[in-house]
Amino acid sequence: MSIVIIAEIEPSSRDAATVREALLTAVTRVRSEDDGCERYELHRDPRTGGFVMVERWRDQAALDAHAAGPAFVALSAALEGRLAVPIALRPLETVEV
Repeated sequence: MSIVIIAEIEPSSRDAATVREALLTAVTRVRSEDDGCERYELHRDPRTGGFVMVERWRDQAALDAHAAGPAFVALSAALEGRLAVPIALRPLETVEV
């Protein structure tokens, strides 16, 4: 069963453009490099100006590999000191119909 994650990313006001570019770079890398990535889409929250990443992974092993992989490690380094609050991760459960 796939794993769905919502990641809420709130950049500091002075670093919003830098955070946006780092996230866009990560989207491209993750989609091409991370095996088991079924969905990795960046959205902007118009209410807060923050970003929301919608992710879907084939399984826990794919998610674990992503968290330790070079694209995510590079993103983490690029975001260091540029966020207003730590990234909020919300794992979701699929409701079967």
